[in-house]
Amino acid sequence: MFALRVALLLAACVSLASAGTRQLVQDVQPPVTLATTLQEYRLQETIKPQYYNITLRPYLLETDGTKRFTFDGEVFIEVQTSTATNSVHLHSKNLTYSVSEYWEKPAAGVTTTPTGIKFNAANVTDTDTDIVKLSTSANLEVGKSYILHFVYTGLMEDDMHGFYRSYYVDDNNVTKWLGSTQFQTNHARRAFPSFDEPQFKAKFDVTLIRHRTFNTASNTRLIGTYPHAEEGYYIDVYKTTPTMSTYILAFIVSEFTARKDTEFGVLARPEYYTQTQYPYNVGKEILKEMGKYLNLDYYTMGNDKMDMAAIPDFSAGAMENWGLLTYRERSLLVDESATTLASRQSIAAVVAHEQAHMWFGDLVTCQWWSYTWLNEGFARYFQYFGTAFVETEWDLDKQFVVDQIQSVMAMDSTNATNPLSDENTYTPAHLSRMFNSISYNKGASFIRMIKHTMGEENFQKALQAYLVKYSYQPSIPQYLLSFWQQFWPNNSYNESSEAIFNSFTTQVGYPVINVEVSGTTARFTQKRFLLKEDDGADASLVYTVPISYAHSENANFQNATPKFILRAGIATTVSFAQPLTWIIANVQQTGFYRINYSENNWHAIHQVLNTEEHGGIHENNRAQIVDDLFNLARAGHIAYNLTLQVIEYLETETNYIPWTSAFNGFNFLTIRLGNDTSNFNSYIQHLTQKAYNKLGFNETSEDRALDIYLRTKVLSWACRYGSSDCINKAKGYFQSLATVPKNIRATVYCVGLREGGAAEFQALYDKFKVETVATEETLLQNSFGCVKSQELIERVFNLVISDEIRRQDKSSVLATLYTENNENVSPVFALVTKQYEQLAEAMGGYSAVATVISNIASRFTTQQQYDDLVAFNKASGSNFGTSQATLTAAEETVDENLKWAESKLGDFRTYLANRNGSAVVNAFSALSLLLVALVTMLRN
Repeated sequence: MFALRVALLLAACVSLASAGTRQLVQDVQPPVTLATTLQEYRLQETIKPQYYNITLRPYLLETDGTKRFTFDGEVFIEVQTSTATNSVHLHSKNLTYSVSEYWEKPAAGVTTTPTGIKFNAANVTDTDTDIVKLSTSANLEVGKSYILHFVYTGLMEDDMHGFYRSYYVDDNNVTKWLGSTQFQTNHARRAFPSFDEPQFKAKFDVTLIRHRTFNTASNTRLIGTYPHAEEGYYIDVYKTTPTMSTYILAFIVSEFTARKDTEFGVLARPEYYTQTQYPYNVGKEILKEMGKYLNLDYYTMGNDKMDMAAIPDFSAGAMENWGLLTYRERSLLVDESATTLASRQSIAAVVAHEQAHMWFGDLVTCQWWSYTWLNEGFARYFQYFGTAFVETEWDLDKQFVVDQIQSVMAMDSTNATNPLSDENTYTPAHLSRMFNSISYNKGASFIRMIKHTMGEENFQKALQAYLVKYSYQPSIPQYLLSFWQQFWPNNSYNESSEAIFNSFTTQVGYPVINVEVSGTTARFTQKRFLLKEDDGADASLVYTVPISYAHSENANFQNATPKFILRAGIATTVSFAQPLTWIIANVQQTGFYRINYSENNWHAIHQVLNTEEHGGIHENNRAQIVDDLFNLARAGHIAYNLTLQVIEYLETETNYIPWTSAFNGFNFLTIRLGNDTSNFNSYIQHLTQKAYNKLGFNETSEDRALDIYLRTKVLSWACRYGSSDCINKAKGYFQSLATVPKNIRATVYCVGLREGGAAEFQALYDKFKVETVATEETLLQNSFGCVKSQELIERVFNLVISDEIRRQDKSSVLATLYTENNENVSPVFALVTKQYEQLAEAMGGYSAVATVISNIASRFTTQQQYDDLVAFNKASGSNFGTSQATLTAAEETVDENLKWAESKLGDFRTYLANRNGSAVVNAFSALSLLLVALVTMLRN
């Protein structure tokens, strides 16, 4: 086989060198029908690929002239058909063909290559679906193998899709170009003609032709390098891949250096070599521990090496290419002196996420993107629980609750959500939708709920058996369910397993469980939780739900095993031996649902929260209580006064988990307050006083990870909302930028710009321009938006539309301009809508700008802002094409938010005003007593 590959690649070199660039004979006109039907976006399943042999030669050098940033390609695809047919459908996009032919694969032992047969001329390309429809002169027969042969050229664009170009500037101020790939979900077709759906798995041989100044990497191990006929060029040949999908094929042509051993490596630009040590260490350990947990060592699965590469320009956070994981630089590289603990954790977690995909996504792959959660739900789950195998001090199991469960619940409680398993998935827009927080966060949360319902050991055994059964195959949710059921404990929950599974995978949303306590009984009922009653969502949905609880007579928050299954539409009453003082359901928030109680139980919970150690209530449940209260009030299930009374317990809270829920809840309310935050300033400073005093600015040796994270949040909120002590200390640190402790830099940088002017901005900008640590560079540029003056707002906006901010970072830098200071919302909206065409060019399209406008509009608080949006949409909306729908939806969002504020925000304002008034009265009374005492002393 190897000798045959060498012969083929030599032939390929001749073919690539001599090929012209004529277009494959195709009809590139739009389809004759008025609209492409959804089913036409899918390939026929009669013809399936078995093997690809791909040779690529990119042009990256300035001496390549007009060919620069293009590539030559040649591919041989072995296919088989399940029915006799003369129709061959496959994907291709932006490729120009010089050879398009096929032949029957010779019998074993025959070394001569048959003469190719050209496809018939009447070929059609659908520009909507990227499907090329080729026809053969005679039927392809069942039981025979055929070779499809194409020679072509393609474009190395800068949009971070397909086989694209990226760059960096080295220490000598020389721009270095490289080629890298991003194929998920539908971009392999931009590098080679292919059956570009996840179910069409095949083996791949990759050959890369490069200039001597470059090196290459691909999914598998390099097995040979040979001189090319052209002087100064070499041919790199890679080992055959395991059977896998097109979207996880990858290759890199660059001048990177590698930290590696015989199996594991980390690749980056040479200047960043020292920053590869931590990902190298943690990556090796996580990969080993994942293999142990799943009883399936990575290196036994068909690929005997693993590399991780840091790419300067990368659209996703990271990508799970089998054996060649690719990352943004800030998502992989660690500098011990500059990278914050939060960034370090994020990097370890992203590494775990991508490595988990080696089993969930690469070895066993979702059959179609309708079931993206089979890949991404497990990867997100092990992002936390896989990292925790190695980094044991970060309390990742607790962080999961506030990061994943609570963050996705808001989206899943509106009409904008979708089910985990969404059969209505066809178009590129549908595919993009499936890579949302439902597939990731909800998928992982659902998996965690199942684990706690069936037990850790049973859950682990089920996954191990599932992976063995469906190795190298596509999977559907029913396959996973069957193995969960096989290992489900033999108890009363077993018969509910399918109902639980379907409730949370085929239906949208989740329930709010209402608990009514009366003496020795508690009655559990449910209804779908919706933030808005009239947004078109189906409020009648009901679910089969595992219910756990702890109560005043048995406050065991360590056992999260469900006590019973609440069946869809059926109330359940539980009796207890003694009358209950209080009950808290959903232990450690292991279930994907909210809880509401009768008002007396809420007050009882408030009382126990105010006792020593918060009555033993687990920090996950304290966070759950806070999050549920904020959202129940927002949806109108309870009054805001009740929410605000119960969360007054936060005055005594010093744990990161519940405070994160609190800050998330307050974030929604402060956005709705707009610029009117004077009473909130006093309120939040008082509420955070204990945590602020305990943590301060200085780290101690006793600090755990969650203490460091809470310090960052508390300082950020205290400084933003007017704490003079916080502001003054942060400004003091800003005076010496080189010595700011790394874990408080975000606050110090932001305060310096918010409270400063042009000189402070210039100081931070100068630091940014010479920064060589990716995580610090990101922190610096994301601090730019803290400015407040119009002059500096415009300067940051101009940075965003310039080349100084990479395209992948533009949206996040721009977002800080309107999220860090409420006062900036209108000025930034004016800039964006005035220069939307320049912004579209900088960000890569009008869709990105429509999203920016929608995000800004979601923070509008006045009728005038709404009118400005409507006027812009009327004048310019038609220029946005299909993204005009995003602008129209933004109008609806603003209208809903204004109505919500009119009906509900008044309660919050009144509470703040009364509380602030009480504080003023109390302060005045204290001052009066002090004066009386002083006068008495003087008289005596």
